[in-house]
Amino acid sequence: MAVEEESFRTSILYWVRVLEERSNVAFVQEMGGGKSLVARWRTLSILSELSGLSVNQLTAHTQIERTALSHLLTQMEQEGLVRRESYPGDRRTIGVYLTDAGRALFEEMLPVRRRIFRQAAEGLSEADLQAMMRITRHLVDNIGDPTEDAGSG
Repeated sequence: MAVEEESFRTSILYWVRVLEERSNVAFVQEMGGGKSLVARWRTLSILSELSGLSVNQLTAHTQIERTALSHLLTQMEQEGLVRRESYPGDRRTIGVYLTDAGRALFEEMLPVRRRIFRQAAEGLSEADLQAMMRITRHLVDNIGDPTEDAGSG
């Protein structure tokens, strides 16, 4: 049976999506539910490393549609998890910054995400996981970012 040719059962993309969905369901259950918990996790995890991104940059990293992300950021700002402020040299560009409360929530969520991944990765060697990361990134790089070409045409 050829990969990505015969059936959804042989589709790498299908199984990656199933892995993501099951991981997210387990995460929501372990965290006790909550509105937009997975989107919050994505946003907090990106900002924990790249605080100060513009909304456009954050949209690209989180893979959350811009309008939905803007709504989420408004909620998160009201909860004191993030703050938005203009860049010093460019008043038109707004940076999104993680607050201390946002970092604390991220640090509460992180062990849960790691535990779920360890469960999923049980029986795989470190070399297998590194190969999976390398191969997955290679697949992504081969496609490129289709949104970068959307404006040209």
